Amino acid sequence: MNRVRSSPPAAPASPTRPVAPAALNAVAPVKAQRAGPADGYLGTSTDRRILGDSSSAEAIGGNAAPESKSSSNLFALVPGRYQDAIGLDAVLDKAATTPEGRAAIEQLLAGFEQQTGVVIPQDVRAEVLSGARSLTSVLALTPGQLSEGIATLNVAQKVRSAAPAAPPKQLLPQKFDLAKLDQVACPRAAPEMKQLVPGIFQGDLPSAASDAQLARNTVTAELFDRLAANAGLPKEKQFSVSYGGKSYTQLEGFVGALRADGYQVSVTFEQRIANFANLKTVVPGSNPPRYLDVPAPLMVRTGIRDAEGQEAIVPACHSEMHVKLQSGPNTKGPRLDAEVRFFQGTDGTGFFPADTAADPSWTGRVKSAPLSGEKAAHAVQLAELLTRVVNGSAAKNKLWAGGYGMTGVCNDSVAVVEHALTGKVTEYPLLMRDSYVLGEINRELPQASARDAQGLRELAASVAEVPNDLAANASQAARALASMPWAAGAEPLQSSVEARRILEAAAAR
Repeated sequence: MNRVRSSPPAAPASPTRPVAPAALNAVAPVKAQRAGPADGYLGTSTDRRILGDSSSAEAIGGNAAPESKSSSNLFALVPGRYQDAIGLDAVLDKAATTPEGRAAIEQLLAGFEQQTGVVIPQDVRAEVLSGARSLTSVLALTPGQLSEGIATLNVAQKVRSAAPAAPPKQLLPQKFDLAKLDQVACPRAAPEMKQLVPGIFQGDLPSAASDAQLARNTVTAELFDRLAANAGLPKEKQFSVSYGGKSYTQLEGFVGALRADGYQVSVTFEQRIANFANLKTVVPGSNPPRYLDVPAPLMVRTGIRDAEGQEAIVPACHSEMHVKLQSGPNTKGPRLDAEVRFFQGTDGTGFFPADTAADPSWTGRVKSAPLSGEKAAHAVQLAELLTRVVNGSAAKNKLWAGGYGMTGVCNDSVAVVEHALTGKVTEYPLLMRDSYVLGEINRELPQASARDAQGLRELAASVAEVPNDLAANASQAARALASMPWAAGAEPLQSSVEARRILEAAAAR
């Protein structure tokens, strides 16, 4: 989520609920809208507790029962396990004793509200700032609360009639010759570390990828994105890439040409913890500064409890589909060895360069067995089609952040493609509101080519079968467990150790 894409134009202040189609031209299966909050729900109070279900008071404060063992300190690190990180509780305990520290906490609360759409009541905010309540006990939401918060952000965009964001800067001309790959000016962005208050920073550290590798990842991501965006554009506005004496305007044809010339295309489905707050602190006396991570993920309340009532609360995962292009000794033409990622983020759906920043060690990583050959190429095609569907739905329905949350989040976008290829779903939580995606597939089908129509049907079938966490379902415990991207005994947070114990027992039942 490192690029900003153009947002759809704002709509008048009239939240509407798209109607799920009764049938997709009789070619794509449709299920009823899955249980969950109403599309466009706003409510009446601008200072309500938290959106959604009956556990909201416990999640955010207010008239809640005393904090349970599972929520009293969600961010405490397992002692001695990660030497490059320091616990959020330790950092905030010190911060709350100074005016500067309280200002940093205010920024964290504001960022939480801005990114989730969830309002933290003034009384709870005051308790956190006074030290009477731990901030770490506040920042945990159910999937339903996450979904309702995002619905509110969508309604707020319509009310504001906000101007669309500037389109992303493009590195490549409309007609690009791949032979000129190494001539593309692609300077590496300097890492920025924003100081919230003395000693607390926010930002990314550079990845270990070389400048040349990162440039190829970036160019390849733009190639994939712009070829995927050609559908529906008049010919004079379409992007094209010349390769091997031919010009390509479709992603499928370009990937096929690379494979024919000896490139290996492989796809993996990967998960890590989303670095929600992206906080760091400096080792005292280090020069140049040496940063320690301060793990502060968004915590998700699963609703799954053990016999004593302790709830499994897990850090929210970020999912990606990784596409790797690798040349061999007999590969023809310019070397395009690169890796790109596909997912839906708050700044758009599509293909992003890999390795733009270092992933903190505590976020972990788990990946599927790689797909290769025709299956990998088909995964790229389905990702391209889903990009088209999500972006089309966001534009037609005037959705916030390119449809993020309403058409799904990163987990949904990857889960739909993974399920279509493998029949498996390991992502958690899943929040897609099906009518937005199925409705757009219905609009796309009449003008789609035969091959694209088949892919759209596969996506519709996958949407119909992938579970949704706005209501309890049989696969929740197993998927929440699978979303923890560490081996047993490597969890950075004590709350994750407890969550694993609870989820393993629940999944075994």
